[in-house]
Amino acid sequence: PGLEGRPATAAEMSWLMHRSCALGLPAPRSMPAVPGTSWEPEDLASFTDAADFYAEPYAPTLTVRGRTGSNAGVSSHVVVLTVGQMHGLQIPEVDDPWVQHADRLPVPVEWSARIYVRRPEEVAGELGRQMNKVRSQVKHYTEEHELEPPQSLARQASRVLEIDDEMTSGFTALATRVYSWWRLAVSGQTEREALRYAQQLLELYKPKIAIEHPEAQYALAREFIPGEPIASSAYKRRGSVVWAAAAVPTATAEVGDRRGILLGETCTATRRPVAWDPWMAQEVRDGSGLTAMVAGLGGGKSFLGGGIVYKTLRSGAHWTILDPSGPLSALCDLPELRPFARPINLLNAQPGILNPYRVVAEPQLEHFMDEEDPERAWRRECALAGATRRRLVLDVLTGVLPYEVARLPQTRIVLLRAVRAVGGRYDANPGQVIDALRRDASEHHDHAVVVADFLDELRERMTLLIPESDDDDPYSGARDDRLTVLTMAGLTLPKDGVGREHWTDAEALGVEMLNLAAWLTQRSVYERPKEERKGVWIDEAFFLSEVPTGRVLMNRFARDSRKWNVRVLLSSQVPADFLRIQGFVSLLDSVFVGRLDDEEVQADALRLLKVPVGVGYEQVIAALGRRPGAARSTERDREPRQFIFNDGAGGIERIRVDFSGPHLDHLRAALDTTPGAMPRAAAPVREDQPPAEQGTQAAAQQPAPPVADEDFERAAERELGLSEDAIQVEAVAENGAVRAGQGEARPEQAHAKVGRTESGGPGRDAA
Repeated sequence: PGLEGRPATAAEMSWLMHRSCALGLPAPRSMPAVPGTSWEPEDLASFTDAADFYAEPYAPTLTVRGRTGSNAGVSSHVVVLTVGQMHGLQIPEVDDPWVQHADRLPVPVEWSARIYVRRPEEVAGELGRQMNKVRSQVKHYTEEHELEPPQSLARQASRVLEIDDEMTSGFTALATRVYSWWRLAVSGQTEREALRYAQQLLELYKPKIAIEHPEAQYALAREFIPGEPIASSAYKRRGSVVWAAAAVPTATAEVGDRRGILLGETCTATRRPVAWDPWMAQEVRDGSGLTAMVAGLGGGKSFLGGGIVYKTLRSGAHWTILDPSGPLSALCDLPELRPFARPINLLNAQPGILNPYRVVAEPQLEHFMDEEDPERAWRRECALAGATRRRLVLDVLTGVLPYEVARLPQTRIVLLRAVRAVGGRYDANPGQVIDALRRDASEHHDHAVVVADFLDELRERMTLLIPESDDDDPYSGARDDRLTVLTMAGLTLPKDGVGREHWTDAEALGVEMLNLAAWLTQRSVYERPKEERKGVWIDEAFFLSEVPTGRVLMNRFARDSRKWNVRVLLSSQVPADFLRIQGFVSLLDSVFVGRLDDEEVQADALRLLKVPVGVGYEQVIAALGRRPGAARSTERDREPRQFIFNDGAGGIERIRVDFSGPHLDHLRAALDTTPGAMPRAAAPVREDQPPAEQGTQAAAQQPAPPVADEDFERAAERELGLSEDAIQVEAVAENGAVRAGQGEARPEQAHAKVGRTESGGPGRDAA
């Protein structure tokens, strides 16, 4: 994996010969055509005659002078170095791949490596001879001189036994041994300049790797030409295949793409700018638009997400942000964004803003004109939207009920019947479901009345879910805001790891309101043209794994993010919040992972990144951007935060998110969420404005829903688990799991079970 060797093509071999025979000279401007068949010995003169090597006896450099082509008359002084002893390397826990260290030099470094795989019997014989030498020396010290042998002999014996164990412990990469020579070449216009670069290279590799400057520079330079013999057997390096692969000569620090916004730079051995286009996956690669951002407290999630929103917003995108705590609303006060942005405090908004029937957008016929049968596709989506509304209101009303009442099977049955009686029209509201419960004429009439009484007691707290009157519609107006920030400052949420049965009424209602607010963000997606670039950012997205409809929302985002050209950012402090959602990792396009301290959390973050667990990468996450002694420092760490970035196209690298520069001072101040970091002026109060639909139409006119199609309705109900059989299965499974014990985890068979927490309790699966 580290070498990625394969046979070279004729064109690649021609390039290698040109570079090797003209070591240190500029690359040729044009390459001659080469035949794809076998080359004759006489053809090699076209490569060897391109440049000449000159070297004085015992000179520290050699001179390469071009003779033909674009390098005619150009000369360069070249220093050839070799890799010496190395010790104490920890790759990838602490150190970068050691070939990449040379990338920090401001000039090109050319490498030549000769790697030979050894037969096991050769290595076994050599190990036996080495062990006999050690035993003889120990015997010489102890028996002949009666002295304690030096510790170096014990270390040599231990190393021999360790290598022997690696070779005999099975068919692994450690069982295969290699020996090799590694040469480096740096060049300069003068001898002094070339020697200065060589000295810098030596300093880069200290103290764990020794870079030697041997004699016979001419002979060592000839080694770069394929087919030339080894000039000297000195500095032979021995090791396992894993050691050779840890050099990773084919690795690159490139991550992101070349057409997006600038996020910062890579912070490994190579410094390269990192650009990322959030819509390239949807527009070019036909991929998903889901992005997960995971980091601990102070890890830089708000800074990274806010910078992405700010830069893409100024380039023409539309964003909707759900920020429960509220600091991201400071983006709306930036001078360049204020005319196009609007913050909405949902807790002080107009009654009915979180009506479960209205947060799900009504499909519009003009959005399906590219389908083979537009009307059929529209009718199918309308049926799915209606079923989604019914499932959403069922989950919300079940979630706000006391746990002892919500877990009863008859509670789910009477609620399902009431929700079906009301239907899935966009102009309905939960108050009509409560009225339908009182009109229940089934054998569970008494229980339906009890459930209605409980919900009536909570009606005053659910004013955001139930409009005051049918004419009082908070969605009647229309605006064209480029940025909408939904905040819920002061919302009561349960602590992490607390089971559903221990939630208070306020905490249960808070989780359901947060879920409805997340559905409100996706509403803006379907009210804009498909081709427009749109973005949704849900901060503190832990609740998506706590409520049954969280999986439905995730599936909706994953399914439609490509069709509707949406980038969805989901941020959380705990990666397990996302892993609990079945199939979430397979839906992800890109991932940002910041510093995390707990070992289990680090392993979960690696699973999000699709990186092997248990091979040392956990320490990389723990050390992201951490300064020595920073934990005891009295000064605040203002260094740019570091993330491991998986761009979704195969690139995974450690990056530094840096929005520096005086032109972004106001952005850094707005995104600084540290308490007391910078006093801010009071923002103008704009919460009294009615929440608007994000469409571009002059008036928000809902299309008339089509006549219900029974086939589409049944298919939508099956997809969302709205049949009575499915509801009963959920109730039986939940009650059985509760009786089995609060500490046991149960299989995630139904999608309503994704809220199970590892610390006990059924989580948010009371639907």
